[in-house]
Amino acid sequence: MKFSVLIVNYASWPLTLRCIASLQQTRYGDFETFVVDNDSVEPPELPSWVRLIRNEENVGFARAHNRGIAASNGDPVVLINPDTLVKGDFFKHLEEFVTDNPRVGIAGPRILDSEGGLQLSARREISALSGFLGRTSLLTRLFPKSSLVKSQFPAVTDQSRPTSVDWVSGACMVVRRETLRDIGPLDERFFMYFEDADLCRRARAAGWLVYYLPHVEIVHQTGASSRSRPKAIWLLHKSAFLYHRKYGTHGPFGVYSAAVLAGLTLRALAKLGTSLFGNNVQQEYSGTDR
Repeated sequence: MKFSVLIVNYASWPLTLRCIASLQQTRYGDFETFVVDNDSVEPPELPSWVRLIRNEENVGFARAHNRGIAASNGDPVVLINPDTLVKGDFFKHLEEFVTDNPRVGIAGPRILDSEGGLQLSARREISALSGFLGRTSLLTRLFPKSSLVKSQFPAVTDQSRPTSVDWVSGACMVVRRETLRDIGPLDERFFMYFEDADLCRRARAAGWLVYYLPHVEIVHQTGASSRSRPKAIWLLHKSAFLYHRKYGTHGPFGVYSAAVLAGLTLRALAKLGTSLFGNNVQQEYSGTDR
């Protein structure tokens, strides 16, 4: 089985090189690696087996990954953040699972932070509750074992076996090429954030399964590749509204959408104010809040 590994780089070359090194250290027999560069900085010298695709400007996460998908030919495709490290058995476990589960179109591994803490990367479908129970929200941190948190994050309750979920984080996402042919590439209207939820939703609508794989682990250095927190806050909430416009109920005369927009605007302003006053919100808005 040949994997295509795609990394989107933006202001994170040291991390991208570490990620590439961790891939090489798996010593897996057959995978190709593409780095799609959204940055204007001159790239460092890359290993000869890594292919570089440079964009003239920052075209966003989804569009950059789509360029990599089009240029690659392995199956399945692994979309992975530059601020991640894979373990030695990464490809071995993925190959076994993909081979044994042909109806699973998208899968995501167990993601740990640099201190070994579990990141809640497997989730249920986005709802109004998601605005209050984000992966790193205050309520989630204060009541991690509550029934509400467990209902939103299956990783909290089941860490022993592969589990069907609604969506997995784009920090590391394994996608069958047949699934991409079936549902199309990432939606490029999402510049950054929510493109992972959208892809998983479209896959499930087409009859594919989405799975969380707790036996496959990666380490995610959350926040390390984020350059501008205010911009990240803006992009997160803009993408949240786009996701609502695509799938949510608009109501008569768009009244529901107007309420959602108002709520997201207030939430973004509150987060921006917290950021400007020096609190560290980088964890929530890393790479892709993935």
